Amino acid sequence: MVISDFAIKRPMITIVTMVALAVFGLFALLRLQTDEFPDVQQPVVLTGIPYPGASPEGVERELMKPVEDAIKGIAGVDQVFGTASDGYAQIITIFVYEKDISQATQDIRDAISSIRADLPLEMEEPILSRFDPGDRPIVSLTLASDAYTPAQLTRMADPTITSALRGISGVSQVRIIGQVDRELTIQLRPQALQAAGVSVSQVVQALQSQNLAAPVGRITGTLDERTIRLQGRLEGPEDFMQLVVAERNGQTIRLGQAADALDGNQEQRSLALFDGNEAIGIDISKSKGY
Repeated sequence: MVISDFAIKRPMITIVTMVALAVFGLFALLRLQTDEFPDVQQPVVLTGIPYPGASPEGVERELMKPVEDAIKGIAGVDQVFGTASDGYAQIITIFVYEKDISQATQDIRDAISSIRADLPLEMEEPILSRFDPGDRPIVSLTLASDAYTPAQLTRMADPTITSALRGISGVSQVRIIGQVDRELTIQLRPQALQAAGVSVSQVVQALQSQNLAAPVGRITGTLDERTIRLQGRLEGPEDFMQLVVAERNGQTIRLGQAADALDGNQEQRSLALFDGNEAIGIDISKSKGY
């Protein structure tokens, strides 16, 4: 009653107070920092355990089940999920939010170490990683064209576009999906090799020793110093065909006499599609604190 009586008897003070609160509230609202993708550290730990040569059934029976049982005994564990594949076990452990993620990771290491003697000897060391939502891309771009091949789009994206994106403030990582990288393939002709008297090891040695670019020294002047660099990097199939492999009876044997150099592409390890056609995807992740 005291506050209401004072507000009725002093209306001017009441109005000024309300206006001041509204002004200060609006000012605070304008200066309030917001983040559409806030950094939230979820208590989730991913555990990968390689088990070379084992079938999915063997991985589940001999490796994944004992490790899951050991992890379930850790304090603060909420859920445990496991997937067994050829020679690999993937276990996802979700902790309660009160659990410290660093302590949770160490607890899993300790739990696996405590049963290490009961696990297969062929098992490799576990790989633990923390799940961080901030590592997920916030923007995904797609390069698609009817006139350019995926290999040409890859050369457009990397390094031209990716370098420009990495230079933007707040960008942490730029990853390309579906890239088709260039690859030069040397196809040996066995009969031609035998006729030229050249072995496969000689061809490999020639490729390693002559296809390189490296600093070989420096020249020191009176007022400056210059670096000498060997420019021996081969660029195309024509350069590889002229590579000297060996010498026989005063005659130079070149790679083109015993092999073919083909300009092609590496095997794709990922695929991006746009409207059902092959494309190049670009995923952008933000830095912490932005």
